[in-house]
Amino acid sequence: MTRLSGPPGGRVPAAGGSGLRDALVGIGILMAALCLVELAVPSSSRGLGGSLLDGALVAVYTVTGLLAWSRRPHNRIGRLMLLTALALWASRTQDDDLPALRILGTLTSSLPLALLLHLLLAFPSGRLTGRTARAVVTVAYLVSVAPQIVVVLRPAATEVAWTLQAAVGVGTLIVTIVLCGRGVARMPALPRRQLLPFVGYGCAALAVIAATVLVLHLDPRPGAQQAADVVQSVMLGGLPIAFLVGLTFGAFGRAGEVAEAAAGIVAASVEPALLDALAARALGDPGARVLWASHAEGAAPSRFVDSGGRPVAVPTERGLWPIGAPEAPTGALLYDRELIADRSLVATVSAPLGVAMDKQRLIVELRSAVQQLQVAAEELQTSRRRIAVAADAERRRIAQDLHDGAQQRIVLVGIDVQRLARQASDPSYVRSESARIAEHCASLLDELRGLVEGLLPSRLQDDGLEAAITTLADRIRIPVRVEVASPLGRLDAAVESTGYYVIAEALTNAVKHADARQIVVVVALHDGRLQIAVSDDGKGAAGAVPGFGMRSLRDRVETLGGTVALEPVPGGGTTLRAELPLG
Repeated sequence: MTRLSGPPGGRVPAAGGSGLRDALVGIGILMAALCLVELAVPSSSRGLGGSLLDGALVAVYTVTGLLAWSRRPHNRIGRLMLLTALALWASRTQDDDLPALRILGTLTSSLPLALLLHLLLAFPSGRLTGRTARAVVTVAYLVSVAPQIVVVLRPAATEVAWTLQAAVGVGTLIVTIVLCGRGVARMPALPRRQLLPFVGYGCAALAVIAATVLVLHLDPRPGAQQAADVVQSVMLGGLPIAFLVGLTFGAFGRAGEVAEAAAGIVAASVEPALLDALAARALGDPGARVLWASHAEGAAPSRFVDSGGRPVAVPTERGLWPIGAPEAPTGALLYDRELIADRSLVATVSAPLGVAMDKQRLIVELRSAVQQLQVAAEELQTSRRRIAVAADAERRRIAQDLHDGAQQRIVLVGIDVQRLARQASDPSYVRSESARIAEHCASLLDELRGLVEGLLPSRLQDDGLEAAITTLADRIRIPVRVEVASPLGRLDAAVESTGYYVIAEALTNAVKHADARQIVVVVALHDGRLQIAVSDDGKGAAGAVPGFGMRSLRDRVETLGGTVALEPVPGGGTTLRAELPLG
């Protein structure tokens, strides 16, 4: 079974919105103002050139941090970049003419290096993994700040504090280089190529900075400090550029791209296959695919299909992130778990994809519902036409029966009465002819009663459905067993008449077409419905094409909101089942 990965409790982080944009704009304005202050009031010792270099360094970290934060709102790399920019600005104030700024600059002079270590060890997820990495970063922050506090409070101990800081700091830099190199070496080939520009340059920058620190302590010649500052600034400034290279060509994709595309998907119909391209673009994973949960009968909850409905086999080396509720996902995002180490990006991408998939599923369901309504409307129109044709045919049959039977006999009775009137002088003739006419009238009355009985049986009108079907069964020439599960009582007239004609049609078909030897009629009331089952042992087949009588019967039942169906009986025969709502 395919295993879905996901956030605890099914929570999926949401992409940053207008609040994040406002925060980024505010930070950008603040850092720009700090850079302008640096340029407007250059320190007397560094001059305008040094201030320009410092301002450029702060600016490049600020721009890179804002860009990284906007693309990956849930990743800490962008925020670490911005903190580094702020620390760089603060550290350059140690040469300022204002005492307060000089103290701030002294306290933070080594803080950018600690942040650089933090950046390298946390890249690309923004989180430190492993106790060693956390310990190294903790030591780096302590070494960068604690000795500077001693320098501010005890200026006489400056030399000792800086020597201790240099020794421990260089050791920390070396450990960081080893950790970064080991981490990159353990990565698969593709993510190693994508992360190498940033991590490789970062390790080189650490090595150069460590070398400059050692040179300053071993050979502190005049002007060496200024040269070291320039070298360190250049190496620090190259790090954001290396990051931008990885941002453009690596796996540090932009989650906001899918969020923006999903907004367009919500506003207009998009082919489901386009979601694959959007996900691949946002994740920086060309093989990323959006899968749909299979709703086929008997399908496992973790089985997925592609946009064309074809089952997808998920390789074990790839990850699946649920889209929607983890217990009943709408789909899943298939991605390379080795390429994308930061799961927050996958979560950010999956959220707007879920909205798009829900819309696509709703569109499909609405189209299906519209098609079903159209089919139902066409069936209703066809049913009404059949009912009208059946009613017209019934009227024609009644008219033909009256014309061929009762009407002709009434004419004959009239002729007999006229003949009797002409022979009124012969008493014996009158008596015999009157008796014959009376017999004809009685026969005519029976014929009219039979005709009325065929239209609506008097037993049904007077005593209800149960009595009427019992009488009907007695008239059939083969054995018919009637079973009434519970007393029916009197039902709605339309229900009684329709139920009667259902049973009459089934009995007629069993006798005339199925050559049945026996029939069982079961009638019951259940859950507000009249249930009818007529079973025979004849040769009829439930799959046979229904004739006009069966179609007319189906129309009549469905007009009342009921159902009728033919089913085969094991061993031979057919069962007609019908249900009619009582209300």
